[in-house]
Amino acid sequence: MTAPSSRPAFDPESPVLPAAAGSPMLGSLVKGPIEALPLYAVLTVVHLELSGNIVNACLPVCEQIVGALRHLGFAAETMAAYVEVTKDGRRYGGIGVNGKATVYPDGTTNGHTVVWAESFGRLVDATVAQHPELNRAVHQGSLNQSAPLVLPVGERELLLQGAIGAIRPPYQLAYLALPQHTSVFDGWVASYREPLDYGALSMAHRGLIALEAAGKMRNIRQLAHLYPQLGRLLNGVDQLPELGEPPASIAQLLAIGRQAKTAEGN
Repeated sequence: MTAPSSRPAFDPESPVLPAAAGSPMLGSLVKGPIEALPLYAVLTVVHLELSGNIVNACLPVCEQIVGALRHLGFAAETMAAYVEVTKDGRRYGGIGVNGKATVYPDGTTNGHTVVWAESFGRLVDATVAQHPELNRAVHQGSLNQSAPLVLPVGERELLLQGAIGAIRPPYQLAYLALPQHTSVFDGWVASYREPLDYGALSMAHRGLIALEAAGKMRNIRQLAHLYPQLGRLLNGVDQLPELGEPPASIAQLLAIGRQAKTAEGN
């Protein structure tokens, strides 16, 4: 919730987030709906991790969010998607492709992925700020534009009926879910399974810490009744698997997107 501590020059070819000492997501931990608090905890971790880094690696970010949520007892899936961005009726291009994406040999793609957080009935776009217009706004001081977008949808069936609208002022976004094309990423996921699993577990550990910190600022006792598996973790009855040393393969994962394809995908 603090201003960026540094502002590297905006570069549409390399969508980097300015380094920041905080995250707008922290406000959601304090004031957000209790039933979505575990999701916001994980996304706070994600947003802080992306601070100062390239924000176009949607596929690895989504896979780790999904894995982290599953560790905490929630259902979620990575889903291919296409996003149209407009402002005052003017189209500013999209994120991803409206169809089957291509995965390149360097691990990048012209596609885009989001997270369907089934347990919370919400669509999550953690890397929406890769779009040049939103990234430009971030570099002009609008830190809120850099945060993951969380869109309450309700049922998965509604998500699949057509484009879902969202507003990130002054921009309008239209999300088209493309689950029929998500399998194009299966080979990529298999190739990076080890570092993705490590990253997901690390994210789950940090998400749990974020929830415990939220508990010092608000009453979160209801979470144990809403989500028994999470409650056992928060109460110390159960523990997450121990997090060991990061595998050497994580360097390969972190390198993806360093030479970006901008808002056309990671």
